[in-house]
Amino acid sequence: MYSKQLMSEVYWGFYGGKYNSREEFIQEVTEYNKELSKEWNSNETVLNCPNVTIQYSYWNNDKNNVEEIDFDLEADNQSCFTAGELLFKIHNQVVDVLEEDDFRFFEGLTLWKRNRNRKNNIHFGAPLYFINQAEL
Repeated sequence: MYSKQLMSEVYWGFYGGKYNSREEFIQEVTEYNKELSKEWNSNETVLNCPNVTIQYSYWNNDKNNVEEIDFDLEADNQSCFTAGELLFKIHNQVVDVLEEDDFRFFEGLTLWKRNRNRKNNIHFGAPLYFINQAEL
């Protein structure tokens, strides 16, 4: 039902702080990908569902280990996510944690499972995607 891989041809780095404007963010991602001789269609519908759970990992210096965090996102139109909307929302959610992490570069999303057993999950049954993170 859901693609196993999303936006694997889109490259981005989670740094530079949060963006107030989706349009400004999309322009930055577009320029970043052009520098890498890549193109992306920010208006492409990449996920046909109204909500999704995203998970990522980071190095927790206080605990001296890798931690995983997940969060829920809702589509603005209550129906589906475009590439631009999804990456914009992901960036603003993770940038504060990943900005100083070695693995702060986005290389797509991988479907993990559907959320069936999460406690307090407002999006029961939504797909869970893991961020493919790379080190520069």
